[in-house]
Amino acid sequence: MSDVKGRSPIDGKKILFFSPAFFGYENKIKTKMTEMGASVDAFDARSVTGAFERALLKLGPALFDKKTEGYYAHIFSQVKRVPYDYVLIVKCDMPTERVLKAYRKQFKKAKLCLHMWDSVKNIPNVEKKFQYFDYISSFDRFDCLNNRLIHFRPLYYCDEYKKEQKAGASYDYDLCFIGTIHSDRWKILKDIKKQAVRRGLRMFCYPYLQSPFIYWFYKLTKPEFWDTDRKEFRFGKISGEEAAWQVARSKAVIDIQHPGQTGLTIRTIEMLGMHKKLITTNADIQNYDFYRPENIQVIDRKRPRLAGELKADYAALDEKTYEAYSLESWIYGVLGIGAEAPCSGCRAADK
Repeated sequence: MSDVKGRSPIDGKKILFFSPAFFGYENKIKTKMTEMGASVDAFDARSVTGAFERALLKLGPALFDKKTEGYYAHIFSQVKRVPYDYVLIVKCDMPTERVLKAYRKQFKKAKLCLHMWDSVKNIPNVEKKFQYFDYISSFDRFDCLNNRLIHFRPLYYCDEYKKEQKAGASYDYDLCFIGTIHSDRWKILKDIKKQAVRRGLRMFCYPYLQSPFIYWFYKLTKPEFWDTDRKEFRFGKISGEEAAWQVARSKAVIDIQHPGQTGLTIRTIEMLGMHKKLITTNADIQNYDFYRPENIQVIDRKRPRLAGELKADYAALDEKTYEAYSLESWIYGVLGIGAEAPCSGCRAADK
């Protein structure tokens, strides 16, 4: 998207950006906005960074309200005189209403934007915070259908994931999984791994845990971990470049979304960018404009049975569909720039 002179709509704009740290994606967003001509000040949206504190955070962000307000007050002192055009906050689980009220009052001329890359039901009291924003978007199609204040904006793929697959190409792996282990994800993955072994399928697996502490906690509390070895897991984050390289070497990618979410994971959209076959537990993918049964296999998370080896080549889509899910398009979408219609006909238009 650009104006008649070829300039980006955010060229020369000042943006204050808050996002949780998430495998470096927050840095890629900042970098892309800068490439598009914006001046960006970026901060972690969360006041806690340690593994133990992050574990407590799952019990409720309110546990850290005092620390969070001090954290945002410190940032406020650094940026309060900057005439921002946009303030973009991702997720907004930790900023309190007191924090949002102060930023809203200070940056009167800025457009305050909230993007939800988690479902509303997973973020305590987040709907009470909506009043402080000018524009709200979410990756969750059902949240958008249920609340007219929320605009539908699925996630994106970064530039390194924009690759076309050659017909008849050979691969080092038949299956690939890269992701954080949470909820029932390991239980499902164990089942798939056993099927892969029985069928002689080659599989690259990068099951990530935030710390050894979390592994031992799961080992004590989750039956599917009782027979595991610590060496089966990875405790260092994989870089986006390495993840893209491993995916490129694989024929199909496995996606296991959180059971409390219906929105498509970023891994799903990255596979779209790479023209990759996908095996996913998320049945709602069938409501998206890029869904093709020859490219995407939906499996039951309670009985995750691989239906086949996805032998056929990937069926390419039209270029506009790929463009709609690029990081650049996502940035315009979450800032409420341009058309407000959902991505290329995904079935959130029913609202």
